[in-house]
Amino acid sequence: MNNKRTWVVLGGTDIIGRCFAREVAKAGNDVILLGKSRDDLMLTADDLRARYPEVDVVTMELDTSNLDSFSKTVEQCEAAAKNIISVFSALETVYTQKECGKDLGKIKNMFQINYFSQVYFLSAIAPVLQKQACGEIIVLGSTAGEYGMPDNYAFGSTKAALHVWLQGFQAQMAQNHISVTTVKADDWDTVGERKTALFQKPLDPRACAEACLYYAQKGEKIRYFPWYSALTVPFRRYLPYLNKQFKK
Repeated sequence: MNNKRTWVVLGGTDIIGRCFAREVAKAGNDVILLGKSRDDLMLTADDLRARYPEVDVVTMELDTSNLDSFSKTVEQCEAAAKNIISVFSALETVYTQKECGKDLGKIKNMFQINYFSQVYFLSAIAPVLQKQACGEIIVLGSTAGEYGMPDNYAFGSTKAALHVWLQGFQAQMAQNHISVTTVKADDWDTVGERKTALFQKPLDPRACAEACLYYAQKGEKIRYFPWYSALTVPFRRYLPYLNKQFKK
């Protein structure tokens, strides 16, 4: 990226959100951290200020239960930003299907955070980026949204809805020279009791954050992280068919 940015980081207390904030701050960009917990936001901000004292770091609470408040938050972000605004969203809450079966409220909570909060916020901040006629938007998706599996299809449905919305949003924002990158991360943390995910392992948050920034710099629209997680999509689609064949 040629110009200094002010990166608005949604999910600034999420581990990948924190790692991403570090990556962009290390490159000299300012950061606005958005999240629910004020104390956690301050801890992340203090860490960034200690590491990169030349970088401006601002914290703002984001109430995902009050979507109507997002327009005001966007106004505050625009007022605080000294540079071109770009956005990274790691907003996410995760429950396995077993957890959702015990508490149906968890399904509602996942849609509120994983889908509605991001759609509302990105819709609210879109005019700001369109006015700039430049900037980047990166959203952390999931391979869980590629195909329904018994252990995490409630979570996957929130990501699938987000992925579809982002496709249209990307086309709209491209008209104003704004890139929208969806990074579909491996869904290791929602696989529950699945026995077929032989090569899945916990994500490296720092590597994921670095990849997200790299893909945005390249203007990529959709990428998977790790790259080989794209292989799980055809695997999941054909596995039910293979199971039926074996049972004949």
